[in-house]
Amino acid sequence: MTERMLGLYRKTLDDKNRLVLPPELRNRLEGQSHLVISRWYDRSLAMFEEDEYGRFARTLHEQGSATRDNRLARQEVFGGACLVGIDNQGRMNLPGRLLEGVLMDEEKDRDLVILGDWNKILIYSGMRYKDLALRGQVNLDEALSEVEESARERNRRKTEEEL
Repeated sequence: MTERMLGLYRKTLDDKNRLVLPPELRNRLEGQSHLVISRWYDRSLAMFEEDEYGRFARTLHEQGSATRDNRLARQEVFGGACLVGIDNQGRMNLPGRLLEGVLMDEEKDRDLVILGDWNKILIYSGMRYKDLALRGQVNLDEALSEVEESARERNRRKTEEEL
């Protein structure tokens, strides 16, 4: 998937579980007719271009199955993944088996929050996203400081390795 998937969008699932991707995200897909959708953190879904999913999947595969956490991650990410087509209007059918873990109420919870996440697109139930935002508000200053510090440390180690 083209990097730079950005933005927050609200969309509604129709009665056939079809989602229309926002044009801002669809235009970044560079003519892709299929995406891999997998279960993801916080009872969300992640959509990847096949190549990007392959890179992620290889990394997870290389971790092996020795620990319970690795086995559970593999079951959810590999077992929960499927290839979904995108029609000319940007619509895709989201499989019911994936939505079961995402939607809080399959009849009332039809509004979705779509988030660009740099190299993938995340899909949250609108009800669940609101609940997550209320319960887990992050101190942005603290979070960004930690990310920035981590990036500086990686750059420092990389520079030392190059010397």
